[in-house]
Amino acid sequence: MSQPIFAIELLRDYVLTDLLGDDYAQVIYWSGKRVARKFPTMTNDELSAFFMEAGWGLLTPVKERGNKFTFELVPPPATQEKATGYYQLEAGFLAEQIAGRFQCVAEGYAEPSRKAVQITVQLDRKDDYE
Repeated sequence: MSQPIFAIELLRDYVLTDLLGDDYAQVIYWSGKRVARKFPTMTNDELSAFFMEAGWGLLTPVKERGNKFTFELVPPPATQEKATGYYQLEAGFLAEQIAGRFQCVAEGYAEPSRKAVQITVQLDRKDDYE
């Protein structure tokens, strides 16, 4: 398992951050949304399995209240501190997955802490404005 994680970290920590510079967080977020479109809407159990298979870590749904969904992500052991915006790939992926379930627009936000990352997905439903 450590070799695939190391390969992912090489790409994300060095290659992509060098290529994308200041645009890293935005581009990686939209890339996560695009990846989610390649893997149609999944259940929470399928999402957790996908995250493990992708080497992104252990994903657990924490709370679902109205238009807001909260997940906890325990990433695999890190080899270095992560750059600001690092978990935007995962946030974009979850936002697009939840958007697909409800056929509306959604945005995701990642808030890393010491041991886990909280990812919040907020739906923007049309009927909220009517």
